[in-house]
Amino acid sequence: MRSSTARSSRRFLVAALAGALTLAACGDDDGDDGDAASTDAPAVSEAATDATEAASAASAAPSAPAATTAIAGGGAATVASVSTDPAGTEAADTEASGAATTGAASTASTAPSGSGAASGGGDTEAAVVVGAVLEPTSLDIVTKAGAALDQVLLDNVYETLLQATEDSTVVAGLTELPEISEDGLTYTFTVPEGVTFHSGDPLTAADIVSSLDAFRTDPGSGVEELASIASVEAADDTTVVVTLSERDNDLLYRLTRREGAVLQADATDLDNSANGTGPFTFTEWNQGSSITMTRNDDYWGDPATVAEVTFQYFTDPNAAINALTTGDADVLTGVNTDLVGQFEGDDDYVVNEGTTNGEFTLGMNNSRAPFDNPDVRRAIRQAIDKEGYLELLNGFGTIVGGPVPPTDPWFEDLTEVAPYDPDAARAALEAAGVEEGTPFTLTWPNFYPTTSAEYVASQLADVGLEIEIVPVEFSVWLEQVYGNADYDLTAVLHVEPRDIANYANPDYYWRYDNPEVQQLVADAKGAESEDEANELLTEAARLISEDSPVDWLILQADITVSTPNITGYPTNDTASRFDASTITVAD
Repeated sequence: MRSSTARSSRRFLVAALAGALTLAACGDDDGDDGDAASTDAPAVSEAATDATEAASAASAAPSAPAATTAIAGGGAATVASVSTDPAGTEAADTEASGAATTGAASTASTAPSGSGAASGGGDTEAAVVVGAVLEPTSLDIVTKAGAALDQVLLDNVYETLLQATEDSTVVAGLTELPEISEDGLTYTFTVPEGVTFHSGDPLTAADIVSSLDAFRTDPGSGVEELASIASVEAADDTTVVVTLSERDNDLLYRLTRREGAVLQADATDLDNSANGTGPFTFTEWNQGSSITMTRNDDYWGDPATVAEVTFQYFTDPNAAINALTTGDADVLTGVNTDLVGQFEGDDDYVVNEGTTNGEFTLGMNNSRAPFDNPDVRRAIRQAIDKEGYLELLNGFGTIVGGPVPPTDPWFEDLTEVAPYDPDAARAALEAAGVEEGTPFTLTWPNFYPTTSAEYVASQLADVGLEIEIVPVEFSVWLEQVYGNADYDLTAVLHVEPRDIANYANPDYYWRYDNPEVQQLVADAKGAESEDEANELLTEAARLISEDSPVDWLILQADITVSTPNITGYPTNDTASRFDASTITVAD
């Protein structure tokens, strides 16, 4: 039996790699990473090649903390009482509202990922190639972690019980919203009529029961997320009753994510096949290259607006650019910030800057002096100019000042908590007894650009700290930093949605231990209303920012580029979710 700690480590690994590959060349306009670190950061293709090997190390790490980086709870999703069509198109209406930044056709590709995007017509027999970064290592969405798997399968092949709009409002998905008992412990779902799997078999209550049970029991990937579920039963062929052991305000939101995906009860060979109810059927996996899906002409909702979609994987960012410019790809996701400039202002291409959940985080070891002192941690934050770092990334990204992205309902702009002020940082360090020239190590996963590490080290040197950059392979980072908390400073991209619960886990690799934060997050999970939950989490987020267990360097931007004849694709958080069903190709 695989332990939950190993499962959490593996989930963290693949999510971090997915984000890492899009950051790996950022801010290095001349292609020279510099020599401040003893080893240059590897090429993007090398990081991708090492993904499987590092994933194996993750699953074997015995000392990883009992924490999940894909939120173990915390927070209520807004629930809309509106009734939508079974395909959840209202949920999709705002999934692709990133800002377009180029010429005449710039607004076209911000069309929503939902049925509304299909209204303009187009070539319904077209085949579209979507360039992506990280390829899945398996198609088993139940037990194998990784945002790359969700990116290609969710919304396309598999559908989730519910859907979430961009502002986290939970609406109907594969099913309508459930009836919830007054005590908040019983959720009753009605199975829609006329829904069939790609195998031709009808959807039944037994399929939903089987899917939820598979995700919530080991080795399912939703054990932590669905821990509040005590039982799932089919009351009859069209009714599913979910009973909780305690109130869980996050449950409905979780059912809009992977944990809510519905598979056929007797599905086999999940590693190499996928049989869902979605608008596309899985056709072919050319491992090491691409995954192809074809339109499901028997789909019970609005049909896909193109005949075929291929996810083509590019571990070399320059190869992806070449594919777009030569017509071998129609849409690119995860475009590097230093490569996008050639498309801006060019009417032959559409550039979109969307949002993500990815906080590029400077971690501090809260269990090791002097980082056990919140005044020192706050000084570290005040020593680093985030506007300068944003310039290093060519202006792509968002400064947030705290652990919550703007898409979460408990977001508050916390940039004023620890603003850039090197004089205040020097004074605070001196008051805390940190002498000028005190040496610290910055343990740096070597698939991130060393220019970012050098920027952080230079900023901290300006306030009197001597920083040694120590590049490490990610498998080493996972064991040394994530597992054993053996570090001073480190950095990693956290791409998981709603991960505020990590700050309520004292065993997490930051070793941040604040009982007040822990209580606020726990109270939010069991709050009697969403407003109460959101207030509690807003309070927790501010307290976390004031304590400064880490520094949030930037919220990563999601950059997509396409040709102007391609519209209707999503532009937000595309590394973990890419609904291709409303892509339209102009005639």
